[in-house]
Amino acid sequence: METVSELSTLLKNMDPKLSDTKYFMASVDSSQLLALASYSSFLMDIFREEEGLSVVFSDEILDELKGLSEVDPVGPFALITLNVYSDLMAVGFLAKITDALAKEGISVNAFSAYHHDHLFVPYEKRELVLEILKKISN
Repeated sequence: METVSELSTLLKNMDPKLSDTKYFMASVDSSQLLALASYSSFLMDIFREEEGLSVVFSDEILDELKGLSEVDPVGPFALITLNVYSDLMAVGFLAKITDALAKEGISVNAFSAYHHDHLFVPYEKRELVLEILKKISN
């Protein structure tokens, strides 16, 4: 697998794929993380901030999480994976995408992983986001 760093190539080949699952986000403390980790549908995206651990999880466990004190889920979000192998040092890729979405009044939470970039967008805007991404790609 060869990574891509050239902006026009990244945009042309981003190949966005929409997940069927609804996702939610919450901030939890370390003790709550152990309870969450037992769920198989828990998407283990964790980012430690001073205020707590930010986690992403599917709607399959939303009802169980509502029972945990101090877990206040936000969402739903749709997950769109950009299937181009973006170089971790590439410049401007997410900026172009987030700028186009911002012009349409669409919020986005971007997660950059080792191989791909992932976008969490408001679930009700998922199809519009795909249309925008396809326009950018062309």
